[in-house]
Amino acid sequence: MVADPWIRALKLFVVLAGIVILVGSGVLVWLLARGAPREVAKVVDPPAGAPTAATPPAPIVADLALPAGAAILDMTSEPDRIVLLLRTPAGQDYLAVIDAATGTRRALLRIVPEER
Repeated sequence: MVADPWIRALKLFVVLAGIVILVGSGVLVWLLARGAPREVAKVVDPPAGAPTAATPPAPIVADLALPAGAAILDMTSEPDRIVLLLRTPAGQDYLAVIDAATGTRRALLRIVPEER
């Protein structure tokens, strides 16, 4: 028969593939049973003066003087400044420009209608 050598090669391939699957499965089960290697975390001392978990950082408190009775209507912020839109009880609008790092007021701009 002509097909006999091909059948023999196919049988050999199936037997070898079965052995590879069994050995691979055995190695996988062994690795899972052994567990993943655990690395020990290195303890690093924080730099001097840095806050730790036991000592929370001090809160930042700054006073911001606004016109009397003013309400904040809107706010926008950038890395270096904060801009507040304020309205007084009399209906006057202001823009307060605040330094984001220090909380100090850079400018207080009164919004007035343009005269024509």
